[in-house]
Amino acid sequence: MQVWLPIIIYGTTVALGLVLGWCFLSSKRPPKAVQAIHLLTGFGGLEVVMLVTRISRGNEALSDNAAIALVLLGLAVVTGLFAGIMAKPRPDVLGPALAAHAFVGGSAFLVLANWTMYAAG
Repeated sequence: MQVWLPIIIYGTTVALGLVLGWCFLSSKRPPKAVQAIHLLTGFGGLEVVMLVTRISRGNEALSDNAAIALVLLGLAVVTGLFAGIMAKPRPDVLGPALAAHAFVGGSAFLVLANWTMYAAG
């Protein structure tokens, strides 16, 4: 169960991100609670992934996948923060920044899912 915890947390984060993306694309104001929970589960999930990767010590293939997942998750957090910070002064940057955040976050989730399947099996 320990290895599945990051997938549960990041599955929730991805679902909330999809809701936020839908709000952005339909020009609706997203609920602040959804934004806050998305941010908290993103940061919290990163910490959980760092803790759970201790399982992969000793297995080089698992360690490599965990490192890739951590780097991508960190980049997803940074690009998400960048999108939020740049939203007010430069609204023209918001769309590409959110697209980059979604791409990196989705890639990170897939790598994390691959790592979890390999670690659990």
